Amino acid sequence: MKSVKPGKEAFIRYDGKRMIIRSPFHPEYVEELKSNTKTRKWDAANKVWSLNVSEKEKALDILGRYFTVLEDTNPAENTNSEPVQPAQTGGVFTVQDGDKLEIWTDGACSGNPGSGGYAALLKNNGQVKEIASGFAHTTNNRMEIMAAIAALESLDKQCNITIYSDSKYLVDAMSLGWAKKWQANGWMRTKKDKAINSDLWQRLLDLCAKHTVRFVWVKGHSANRENKRCDEIAEAITHVPDLPEDKGYKRETG
Repeated sequence: MKSVKPGKEAFIRYDGKRMIIRSPFHPEYVEELKSNTKTRKWDAANKVWSLNVSEKEKALDILGRYFTVLEDTNPAENTNSEPVQPAQTGGVFTVQDGDKLEIWTDGACSGNPGSGGYAALLKNNGQVKEIASGFAHTTNNRMEIMAAIAALESLDKQCNITIYSDSKYLVDAMSLGWAKKWQANGWMRTKKDKAINSDLWQRLLDLCAKHTVRFVWVKGHSANRENKRCDEIAEAITHVPDLPEDKGYKRETG
């Protein structure tokens, strides 16, 4: 029998045709569960994963690689969940005028619209800084834009910046000049259609005017370590209770 390591246990039980899983947060486990099961659902209220029993063996195989798997005989007493992993600064993070920074960003949304999170990872001369937050009711695209905004707002010096994002929406709008065109047209995408998220595009354009910024698209959920880290944090933020209201989204949607 596998030895049990405190804090490394996953608890399973069954509710009809559903398998219920409660475990500590582990980013690689969550990614593997999402990638290899089709019926998994995250229950934010109870902080558990569930999936059809038809995928039981697959789920147990994944669980067994990360945790000691135990029967959940006292579910009310188990407090393991999927908490947000705190953003780490890695020590003091300083910038000087003209510094060349690399920034990775990502946004996530549980439902679209739904609970949203965003994250950014900044690197400068061996220094690393992470930024993360979210909103209770928003969209995935707004979180993608907010990640870039938050990163740039954290800088108090003029810098040369490369922002890496897996959002074509963000990268194309900035790299191909769409956002500037919408701005010049009074935030109209066409003669009949408004450009959505204009409040965030305005903030991002103003911030980019203070720096030299290049946007680069990267493939999501790939081997890029920084992109994966931002994805993990942003996804975890979506499960945080009592996130603030996205007032811009509320104004836009009425």
